[in-house]
Amino acid sequence: MLTFCQTGRIFKNLTRNRPGVFCLTILLGFLAPISSAQAQTGFHLDLESQQVPWSQLSFQAKNFWVEVSTDIQMKSLRTSDLAAVLLASPKGTPIRPLTPQINEMTINTTIAPRFRSPVKIHNRIWFNPTNAAAIGRIRIRRGEDDFKKMYRFTDQGVFRHRIEPKNSSEARLEPGEWTDIKDSFYPYDMNQLNCPGVSERSALIYILSAIAMSKKDTPQTICAFGKRQLHRVRLQKEGIHPIKVDYIEKNQDKEIRKDYTVQALKMVITAQPVSPHSEDPESFSFLGFHKGISVYIEPASGLPVIISGIIPTVGKADLKLQKAWVKE
Repeated sequence: MLTFCQTGRIFKNLTRNRPGVFCLTILLGFLAPISSAQAQTGFHLDLESQQVPWSQLSFQAKNFWVEVSTDIQMKSLRTSDLAAVLLASPKGTPIRPLTPQINEMTINTTIAPRFRSPVKIHNRIWFNPTNAAAIGRIRIRRGEDDFKKMYRFTDQGVFRHRIEPKNSSEARLEPGEWTDIKDSFYPYDMNQLNCPGVSERSALIYILSAIAMSKKDTPQTICAFGKRQLHRVRLQKEGIHPIKVDYIEKNQDKEIRKDYTVQALKMVITAQPVSPHSEDPESFSFLGFHKGISVYIEPASGLPVIISGIIPTVGKADLKLQKAWVKE
């Protein structure tokens, strides 16, 4: 069965009472910036936005206990519009756009357990299209463990402004009325860590699509910010594999059902933490997967059709594409 697994408290009681049940998880973490304008210019990745063929991807997982749906949308945004949405940081020089247009990725996830109220997670991230360097992000979760977290990436680290309800009464209000507020700054030294730039975990889906469409076979290594620290992430092509697909491809004029076996390019993701936090080093994750992460991309369309890997407490799991909106 298609499976997601989420680390956290959403299904803690459910899985405690029913140990044989698969838990469904989505970790939609977001990442970090590059160290400076000079560092961004020297970032290893050299991407072209036109290489990425999709504007929206829809994934879905379902079993008896829970249903999870995730929609990923990506569009261009004028840099002049960023001032209205970006957070100011009390430390460091904010990472700036490199081009007149930047990428905005929106990820909306709904987790609906059979016997509990649904949890909705909204994420937005802004990053440079040429090298996937993160600029800012917002994350909002409603339904359980409610919070709103706003991030600004600078040349010295990541600033986070966190807002939460102080009690169950406040949880019924809008985030603007919550009163539990905390600011944090997570520093790093890009030169010391030998990281010419930093990207964002959610942006990996964009990076992988661009790399898969290129003819280069050289592995790519990037630095990515998780919740509190950096990770060194390696992306590598590992041959062609037969994969069964079943999804709807949409464009402005038509819909096409794709239901057959494709020879998909396997892209492998591995990661190691760098500059460990004062607490226990965090585990790297991508859409809930922690180890053995592979993304299978259909060469003809450039679409990611399956994300596969190891999920804690669940084991091996596959996440399959349901719908894809492709560019003309």
